[in-house]
Amino acid sequence: MLAMLSFRLALPLVALAGLSASFVSPAAEKAPTRAPAASAAAPRSPILTPAQLQDCVNQKERLHAQTDDALKDKAAIEADKTEILRLGTSLAEERETIDRTSDTAVDAYNAKLGKRDKLVETYEARVAAYNVKAEAVKTTKEGYEKSCENRRYDERDLNDLKRKK
Repeated sequence: MLAMLSFRLALPLVALAGLSASFVSPAAEKAPTRAPAASAAAPRSPILTPAQLQDCVNQKERLHAQTDDALKDKAAIEADKTEILRLGTSLAEERETIDRTSDTAVDAYNAKLGKRDKLVETYEARVAAYNVKAEAVKTTKEGYEKSCENRRYDERDLNDLKRKK
């Protein structure tokens, strides 16, 4: 009985919906349809195969190793920079008090300047090498993000990879 009553109530609503649909303006009929919002109905990416997962794990390990190596170089560069600044300050102070009439004192000062200049050259070479490594890290990170990040995988495949190591 309850099912019959709900059917009787639903029938007029269906008829009313059909009538209102037939009175839609011609402009509304020709309105272009929009694609659904990407964020609302984002398609799920396919599950990574075991081989793809292995590649992603390798990429992530390579990214960590490259990052660690670049950070070590950055620390060495910072240490060189600090030493260059310290030597520069020391040499500037020494220049004020050097005995310019003594060849030995001038030669000793010039030797210190030469040492600082070599340190600057080493610093510049390290900075150039660091920049190359930083670009490699960036490229590896972009590749990882494109092919692996936020991708689904079977947890059992990851466990199998961990067991094989």
